Amino acid sequence: MDIQPNKITALVGLSGAGKSTLINLLDKFFHPDTGNIVLDGIPLKDYNTKYLREHIGLVLQQNHIFNGTVEENIRYGNPEATFDAVVRVAKKSFIHEQIMAMPQQYQTLALSLSGGQQQKIAIARMFLKNPPVIFLDEPTAILDAVSTEQIKNSLDTIKQNRTVVIISHSISQIIDADRIYVMKDGRMVEWGTHEELYSINGVYSDIFNAMARSLNIDKISKTLE
Repeated sequence: MDIQPNKITALVGLSGAGKSTLINLLDKFFHPDTGNIVLDGIPLKDYNTKYLREHIGLVLQQNHIFNGTVEENIRYGNPEATFDAVVRVAKKSFIHEQIMAMPQQYQTLALSLSGGQQQKIAIARMFLKNPPVIFLDEPTAILDAVSTEQIKNSLDTIKQNRTVVIISHSISQIIDADRIYVMKDGRMVEWGTHEELYSINGVYSDIFNAMARSLNIDKISKTLE
């Protein structure tokens, strides 16, 4: 697998294929039993873990929200950030108005928020960190349709000129990737662009067609016409 700098790489596969495990390997949460992961020609194991993670933004399906205020949870992305910067990224992740509607606003305990609101806080935290490398593991899976569209628009902005690896079951999140890797049973079985993969009628086309059917694309298209 070759992850190109300043490109978007998507990982596709059925549940249990190994996509999240791969993200954990790239972030040094796990170490490979065999084989090597190399970053700019240097084995990943030789990098200082703290330094490596300082340059990676990570948004998971379930993110770590600690027992602190909304402001503290967002500022975790950059402890030196000003309050104005915290507000700015909250607006980019479409959580600012909801925060301001709460009695204690940015001093509200983050753990008291809904799962979707906590996800937006995690995304705001990533915006504040402003890293060159981003790993996204189903970043909009628990959000409603409107929030998903809002966050997709924000993520599309931050993806520019960064190295991005994304796992998603959302057609809109993967179709524009520069390269798609298809995983099955812990192995890469196909790779290429959307057009290349779909044309070979393999694992990817099966998954993509299932995605389209689950969305009832035909009926949606007729409605939009």
